Amino acid sequence: MTKEGNRAESEEDIAVVLIGHGSKLPYSKEVMEEFGRRIEMRGIFKAVRVAFMQLNSPSIEEALRSIAKDGMKNIVALPVFLADGAHTTEDIPEKLKVAFEGAWEEIGRDVKLTYAKPIGVDERIVDILLDRVKEAIEK
Repeated sequence: MTKEGNRAESEEDIAVVLIGHGSKLPYSKEVMEEFGRRIEMRGIFKAVRVAFMQLNSPSIEEALRSIAKDGMKNIVALPVFLADGAHTTEDIPEKLKVAFEGAWEEIGRDVKLTYAKPIGVDERIVDILLDRVKEAIEK
């Protein structure tokens, strides 16, 4: 952030790829897509996409390749998972690596790919959990 409160110049060139687990249940994909829409509506990043580790599409590889092909050179891959586990420490990083291998090396060569941390413990999440408890009691 600059002192004037404007977006940092670099944020304007950042694409974010939200990575979900994927599910057979349509609601899971809909939730991820809604997260993507809401982040996009904030107008912070040049592009926001949603990808899935398994069961849904686009895959992580497809989303990254697509956004790189669109010319984005600064991509943040954000796992929408509560905590670190095998998927966030092993599976997703492997898929990120594979995304720019082979025929896509030329496109991915100049792409800066940053891998963010999962949600983790945060007071904002605690507030949501307490809201859900209150809602359950009131029913």
